[in-house]
Amino acid sequence: MKLTEDKLIFWGTRGGLPSGEITSAKYGLATSCVELSFSDRHIILDAGSGISLFGKQIDLNDRKPIDILIGHYHYDHLIGLPFFLPLFNGNHTVRIFLPELEGKHGIEAIDKLISPPLFPITRDMFSDNVSFHSFVPGETLTLGLHDTIETSLFPHPGQNCGYRLNRRGKNTLCYISDIENNSDSTLDDVIKFIKNCNHLIIDSSYTKEESKSRKGWGHLNLDDIEIIASRLPGVQIYLYHHDIFKTDSQVEMDSRNLLNEYNNVKLAKQLDVVELS
Repeated sequence: MKLTEDKLIFWGTRGGLPSGEITSAKYGLATSCVELSFSDRHIILDAGSGISLFGKQIDLNDRKPIDILIGHYHYDHLIGLPFFLPLFNGNHTVRIFLPELEGKHGIEAIDKLISPPLFPITRDMFSDNVSFHSFVPGETLTLGLHDTIETSLFPHPGQNCGYRLNRRGKNTLCYISDIENNSDSTLDDVIKFIKNCNHLIIDSSYTKEESKSRKGWGHLNLDDIEIIASRLPGVQIYLYHHDIFKTDSQVEMDSRNLLNEYNNVKLAKQLDVVELS
């Protein structure tokens, strides 16, 4: 697949673990990874197993910088890093932005995951073109002449950082994965963060009934998404972080009523390409 400018590309849409079931292939087998492909850079949201698919196909003549933004440090959002070829070949400048969560620096999680006995190498094997940048959620990141990223904390075990991309002064896209509606203010906080944004990629792992037995797991349910969709009809919402144990038909069945009622809601599908506005 040839990348074009100003595109959103879903490289991984699953949560928990990569799925190995062919019955889950339509909506995605790889874990969380989204690319924003622009004329001057690639912005990657999360480094789940899907990032390896992007790294495998990137054109060797494409020397645009790559900025990777990590939401949190559960392994389904990190497991693709040691398989991401641009970290090793020196063809790209790669910056990895790591939020400080619960007072801890993200590099500690990276070093724990990419080290023996969990993995045979360490990040010392990465190219000299790779750098790590720590920040505190709430800060605004400046990636280049055209891109600023607003950041905010959201409730999830170990905390999670949400991102809001402003490109050339436009509120292009928000990315919030993973998040749990665990207080009276959670959805209001989400809506305030994403208001006036064009696109929203958001955790929607469970039905309302399923979430009753999964309190504390850190995920939204589809009733939560309905509230967001009804209050922000101008935002295109992508249901994301599909549960590993759900087949394509289950994902479709669970979200059928929501999709039928709200034109601004779609299912995120691995390898889908969306033109950004």
